Amino acid sequence: MRIHLIALAALILGCNPTSESIDQSDSSPRNALPVEASTALRDGDSFELLSLDPTHGADESDGEEFHHWRVLGVARIEKAAVRTDLLNAFGAGVAANDGTVAACFNPRHGIRVIHEGNLYEFVICFECYSAKWFKNGVRNHGFLTTGLPQPKFDRALRGAGIKLPEPAR
Repeated sequence: MRIHLIALAALILGCNPTSESIDQSDSSPRNALPVEASTALRDGDSFELLSLDPTHGADESDGEEFHHWRVLGVARIEKAAVRTDLLNAFGAGVAANDGTVAACFNPRHGIRVIHEGNLYEFVICFECYSAKWFKNGVRNHGFLTTGLPQPKFDRALRGAGIKLPEPAR
């Protein structure tokens, strides 16, 4: 009985890690970066890293929004070495996920890339180990990650003078 109460409390409080993914509507593995998304990230003409406020969605008075999340700042990543470092960390985080995902979505990071005239955007929650991606504004099947890439993402944002959101508790 006590274990059931603890599990119920974890569910009510939010971010409860589980080995079950939230949406398994297609047969592709949730912990694989889709090939098209990977190609866009690697070969895109531009690469922007965004700091997002996870505490609430954006409204018109908040300024810039990114898929309904308020943007705290945007760092244009110009140096190939920094971009490669970020993408290597992101890829490693995706590959390391064993299917674990939490029942929350509090994104603190985003990526915006233009590749072959298309806009690719990624909304990333390292707290719950999941990411959503969009091509030209249309949402695609998401994928899982881990929290491993977050320190590199935060370091790149801080290095560009971008404000970071409050850390997860």
